Amino acid sequence: YSGRSVERANQPNCPRCSCDFSVRRPMSYAEMEGIVDLDSSGARTARERGVESPRREWRLVERWLVFLFVMSVVTISLLAVTIAALPVR
Repeated sequence: YSGRSVERANQPNCPRCSCDFSVRRPMSYAEMEGIVDLDSSGARTARERGVESPRREWRLVERWLVFLFVMSVVTISLLAVTIAALPVR
């Protein structure tokens, strides 16, 4: 959803989903996912220095662990199917 109609002054609700802006301010998708933190100047300076926040670093580690787990399960499953397909003498 393009945010053009959200940027009107004193608009109380989102025109698409009727979200109340007094409860939660309008945010971009990147802000909601935690990828970009536009309000924090500390996060911006940390990114410029090349230092990642611990939270973001742990999210990366968790994603790699999930990837390795899934690949291990797929590999073991393929190995089991291959062994089961071998002819018995």
